[in-house]
Amino acid sequence: MRRTEKQTTTRKRLSHRLIAIAIMAAIIVVLLAQTVFAQNSYLITDGDYVTVHKSFSTDPDVVLDEVGIELSEEDTYTTTYKNGVSRIDIQRMQMVTVINAGEQSVIGTYGETARTLLDKMGIVPGTGDILSCEEDTPTYDGMVIELKHKEIKQTEYDKAVPFETKYYEDPELAPGEEITLIEGVDGVVHYTAQLVFENGVQVSEEIIDEETTTKMVTRLVVRGPAREIADQPDEPDHRNATIEDPINNEEHAISGGTITTVSGTSYNYTDVLTVTCTAYSCGDRVGQTATGTVARVGAVAVDPSYIPLGTKMYIVSNDGQYIYGYCTAEDTGGSIKGYKIDLYFDTFDECWEFGVRTCTVYVLS
Repeated sequence: MRRTEKQTTTRKRLSHRLIAIAIMAAIIVVLLAQTVFAQNSYLITDGDYVTVHKSFSTDPDVVLDEVGIELSEEDTYTTTYKNGVSRIDIQRMQMVTVINAGEQSVIGTYGETARTLLDKMGIVPGTGDILSCEEDTPTYDGMVIELKHKEIKQTEYDKAVPFETKYYEDPELAPGEEITLIEGVDGVVHYTAQLVFENGVQVSEEIIDEETTTKMVTRLVVRGPAREIADQPDEPDHRNATIEDPINNEEHAISGGTITTVSGTSYNYTDVLTVTCTAYSCGDRVGQTATGTVARVGAVAVDPSYIPLGTKMYIVSNDGQYIYGYCTAEDTGGSIKGYKIDLYFDTFDECWEFGVRTCTVYVLS
């Protein structure tokens, strides 16, 4: 049987189609194989930690396991795809402590600002309230956010000002005797203050106005000199006798303008005075004289208008019981007026024993 030309042409066309279909199928198989075995690119962010990873898997959990990133039950992630790169953003659970006016709460968040977190909790800072961080500060795990509620109040109150006491020495009064010239009165000041409270606790006070409603009056008192002295009767004059010196433990003889002690020391004198002598002591304290020297036995107090400071003297009591001996005028005193000399002794007992005596003063040359 002979084939016609038309049948031959049809067979050729069918053969070409089958070849084309076979080629297309092969291409599809290759493309499918490339799709199955192609690697996917991933950009993984875990806080500040960023990882680039290639994987044949399209499952994010598998990809994270390949990288070695573990998630807790509270952690989560989001995925996005752009420009041929799959992105996995991990969101870790953050535990944030919020202290509101002293009341503490712990809340979980996946990251936001301090302000949005407070908004979610229904906490709205008032005017003047103090937030421990800026409102736009990002939260982080373990963060503590404290909100202190600030309150300003104004108050008024009175405060007493205790009076002062000033003392003045009167040599005419006995030691220890006091006379009040003006009674003291406590003053009163009225204050207006601004108080600042944080969480109900006062943290500061500022005086914004004050007014004296009662003026303080200083108490004025005069009192006798604080010296240990005692009055004793005058004794007969023994100025020319040779007697024991209780202070310097020596004897002396006075004759013809010269004083000679048993130890052989001689003093020439140019004048002889009769004075009243008292006694004083600093006790355990270290005193200082008017001329700046240390108060001690041999440094006596005088009235400079009668006996100049620096005058050298030799003093003997007229009752014959005391030879104060050689001394220098180095000190002054409020009650030492005229021909009166205050003799220094080491102890108050010696002052009491000496008391007040009439003495002869030999002014040395």
